[in-house]
Amino acid sequence: MAGIYFMAFFGLIHIARGTDPCTSAQLIDEPLRSTGYTAQNPSIDQLFCDRQLAPGWYKFNGGLKLATTCQTEYHCNTHLPMWMNGTHPAALGTIVTNTICAIEMDQGCCSYQSTVNVTNCGTFFAYELEPAPGCHMSYCAGSGTPCLPHQTSATGLAPGCYDKFPQMLSSPHLSNPILTPGSFKFQCDINFDHARRDVGFDVQFLFDDKPDRNVPPVHITDGVTRHADLNQNLLKGHMGQNVSCAVRTFFLTPPKPGTHFNSTYIPSNIYWIGIKTYTNRLVVGENENPKTVSIYSTVPIRCPPQHAKTCNLEIELDPINNNGQLTLVKDCNVHFTPAMWNPKTNRATTTFHVSATRDGKADKDIFLHFNPIYTADASPIFNKYQVPLMQILTKDKNTSTCSCTDDPHCRTLDTTFTKKGSYLDYYLIGEFTMYNSTTRDFQVQVRTWKCNHRVSCNCGVAMKEGNNVVILDMCHTQYGTSFPRIVFPNNSSHRMVVNRDKAGNSWTVSFPSGAQVKVTNSRGVALNVHITAPEVDFSGTEGLCGFFDGNRDNDLTYPTGKIATFPTNRSQNNNFVESWRIPVGDSFFDKTPAIDPKLNRDMYYCKCDQKVKGQVTCSIDGNTARPAVYGELNPANGRRRRAASTTLPDDYPADYYFDYGLSFQPQLLANFPSVNGKSRAEAENACNSAIDNNPTLQQCIAKAGLDFSNEKDICIEDFKYFDNGELVRSALHTAIYKCIDHVLRNVSLHDTSGNPPAYVTSELCPDYDCNDNGACANGTCICNHGFVGDSCEINSQKAPMLYGVISTSYIGKSVLCDVTDRECVTSYVHGDNIYDNSRLSCKVRVMQFDGHGFVYKGHTFTTGVVYRSMYDVGCRLPTKAFIGGQTVVGFNISVTNDGHTYSNEITAVRTDSHCANCLKSGTSCTVKPGTCLIEGNCRTAGEVNAKNKNQQCDPTHSQTAWANTQPVTPAESHTVTTPPTAPQGGTYLKRFDIWTFSQSGCQCAHNHALYTCACCDVGGCQCQAPHSNQCVKCEDTHICGHPLAAPSNGVDGYTIAISGCKCRFDPSQSNCACCRIGIGACPCGRTQRNQCAACDFMYQCGNKPWIFGPPMA
Repeated sequence: MAGIYFMAFFGLIHIARGTDPCTSAQLIDEPLRSTGYTAQNPSIDQLFCDRQLAPGWYKFNGGLKLATTCQTEYHCNTHLPMWMNGTHPAALGTIVTNTICAIEMDQGCCSYQSTVNVTNCGTFFAYELEPAPGCHMSYCAGSGTPCLPHQTSATGLAPGCYDKFPQMLSSPHLSNPILTPGSFKFQCDINFDHARRDVGFDVQFLFDDKPDRNVPPVHITDGVTRHADLNQNLLKGHMGQNVSCAVRTFFLTPPKPGTHFNSTYIPSNIYWIGIKTYTNRLVVGENENPKTVSIYSTVPIRCPPQHAKTCNLEIELDPINNNGQLTLVKDCNVHFTPAMWNPKTNRATTTFHVSATRDGKADKDIFLHFNPIYTADASPIFNKYQVPLMQILTKDKNTSTCSCTDDPHCRTLDTTFTKKGSYLDYYLIGEFTMYNSTTRDFQVQVRTWKCNHRVSCNCGVAMKEGNNVVILDMCHTQYGTSFPRIVFPNNSSHRMVVNRDKAGNSWTVSFPSGAQVKVTNSRGVALNVHITAPEVDFSGTEGLCGFFDGNRDNDLTYPTGKIATFPTNRSQNNNFVESWRIPVGDSFFDKTPAIDPKLNRDMYYCKCDQKVKGQVTCSIDGNTARPAVYGELNPANGRRRRAASTTLPDDYPADYYFDYGLSFQPQLLANFPSVNGKSRAEAENACNSAIDNNPTLQQCIAKAGLDFSNEKDICIEDFKYFDNGELVRSALHTAIYKCIDHVLRNVSLHDTSGNPPAYVTSELCPDYDCNDNGACANGTCICNHGFVGDSCEINSQKAPMLYGVISTSYIGKSVLCDVTDRECVTSYVHGDNIYDNSRLSCKVRVMQFDGHGFVYKGHTFTTGVVYRSMYDVGCRLPTKAFIGGQTVVGFNISVTNDGHTYSNEITAVRTDSHCANCLKSGTSCTVKPGTCLIEGNCRTAGEVNAKNKNQQCDPTHSQTAWANTQPVTPAESHTVTTPPTAPQGGTYLKRFDIWTFSQSGCQCAHNHALYTCACCDVGGCQCQAPHSNQCVKCEDTHICGHPLAAPSNGVDGYTIAISGCKCRFDPSQSNCACCRIGIGACPCGRTQRNQCAACDFMYQCGNKPWIFGPPMA
């Protein structure tokens, strides 16, 4: 049974006395609430959830009535249907109280219960409904057969259903470029019956899934046209992006007068427009014949007829001379002409030559960099576009790649270099040196966390070369739901290049030395790390990647110089791994290295050869000027230093608790079955199928002679612990990376012009296999129906899933944002399946503080989004001006990809620590002594109400309401007597309830003028009438009316017994308090060892001397 998520609601709103429910009832018009409807595909269908329903009176369209019989799962388009156990009143105006029932956790039909008031309004019934306790639960109403989702009727039920809009049975199709006189266009073809003349279409053209206001939508109303054109001139500013179209339908003449419906937009395929080289890496040798580099455009070069003679597109290599000054060198460029367009391949291709020389300096890898395009001889759509740079790898014997992937399996530098099999496994938790250069300042460190409770996986990577420090870290949130965030701790990015895919699944960091680190994310489970070593590090490395000298037998070298034997089969040597553990507090994660100007290093770029026309010379001779590089990340996007007396921005990374795993022992399985009982045969089938059926790997086996038996072996081993297939794709990606790296370095596999084969360059798709949700064609993913994104990573039929708020404090899983520390204008949330497109937005429901918790009062906003990855976005919060100037306020946040279907809700709370102490869960807050929290803002004692000078903050009178400065009359006075201090060691005091200090004498939450309500212990909240003489734990208001007497139910809300449990400060003693389990209770220290308190607020220890007595020795 799927999990149900519960949230407590405080201070339910009731209709004021005298209000007529029949005239005030709000309309619910959702025919799928009918008992006659069952969700067909609960994992995709947008199930109803009434957790967001504001308390109040409601009626159902068409006079439908709440269901009065038991409803099983997934009826009424929800998971757990809510029905009424009782009868409807027959007499007009009569109000009766019945029971609301629902199945709860596979129990009986009425295992969940609440109450509902019902009144007969003549033509309909009105119901006083409360929010559902969790999702997905909602009320059932009616019993007819609902119209299909694309249909409607007067009641929403059959009979009489008719189509709201014409149905498109297939997606629109965006054509390849179509040549027109002097230009070209894309055509969006609408696949719809040409015989129909009653249908209209709206067509939007999208660029990276977003519209451009300069490209107006096409409105088709002639009933005949089935296409829309996107002309060349409208592509300006969009080179390097994916072009697509989206279509929605409508009836030209509405089926019913006065109605008009549009369908949702249905997206087409995508087409990437731009220019790039066939490979982003080229291997060249010293003084070899020049290599031919192919560069292609996916759009044709077209000019008006009057400019046909001069029509061409020129692209220049950035002309950098030895002194770093720009010079005008006209020979180093490439040209595209109209005649180069090939309509069969949809590419215009040309070539240029690259040669390499050496000057006796230490070998380095270098980069080929192009100027931004500006042309007067071709269409201006190319202007300002910059061809991606290309890395030039020197053909050396002494470069290699090291990798640590999955849970983790490490392939050392010499393992790759010597082409021997075998991996080193390690399953330890902590921080380790993966790669360290002993000849220069370059190091890569990894953090590992507990993976599936048995083994470990990489969750963080820290890289340093010179003053460049880059950290990719997903250890900051929960295993399985995390995402990598990038941080530049010292704000330096001196000549390095960082590239990331759009979805946030892959990162590549290129350093000036030619060292490169590629990191990929396996769905929040593990980071896979691949390090390419430059030649300069040959015979100069140490760490988990081994000693790089071409001899794998000495790879397992300890820091002491001791050498362990490298086995011929995959093995685990935790002693070797342990020797490279970084002492706690010394890693780049915990300690930012100081900047040393002497360590700054330049990146080297190719230059134009002024002697050989049209040839690029890649020589190490000081070409160090830094051009503007696309894909470079601004370090300001990483960690920013805090200025004195200022608040931090909301995206500033917070510190977090990390388990260094010093006592962790892996729990390994010697053999199958897996953790969930699956067999080795099932593992072999999953792993062999993934690797054997991949087209790229088939080519690698057939043409490069590679063997992937080790990768299969690793995949099968991982399946023991991850038998849901989480790491099968990771093993596939590791195999593909191995193939690409091998083929790019092995020039014997390149063609006669020096170009590597297409199966590792232009034919590779994003994420290699389109996430198994599409087919790869010429380097572009053609997504299956219902999937979108560059690599088909987004399921458009599912709403996003949110996991939580990204914590802004050291406290784990905290939803709080403190205005004394942060700006608190954007709440960053993490989840999955978040799609960066024009309809991406947040829905924010404002929850007002009622003195104890946060209550929804009907204010909802749609706000903008800061997109960071498919796992990580920022939701803009409503400004204080729109929510009554309140500072301390809660927000229930959900995200939508399409503006219609929303994710689950998560809670964020903006607080002010000047006066508020809030639980990290955000469910309740208390007001600090000597302060007030009035109308959502902190007030100091004696502060006067700006709106009424006769009122002020008087904490002795009320901490949540203004107090009159006039003398208090005897009738208004109130006294709560504190019991005498208990004897030392405490006493089992008999009390009405474990959360209730006094049954009367405190200000009522529902009426601040009254002081006849219960006084609550810390952590408790007043119940609503008729139980306002009782307090309950703030998250448990549903048990109001059922007091938990002390001491039969414990000493207080957090303490079960004052003695009998082991002491944390001295486990040899068993005379400490026993704490209540599951509510965040922690034992107090030595002097209050007979008491427990809320873990978040341990200062409360000693606050109940009438129960626990004076401090103990």
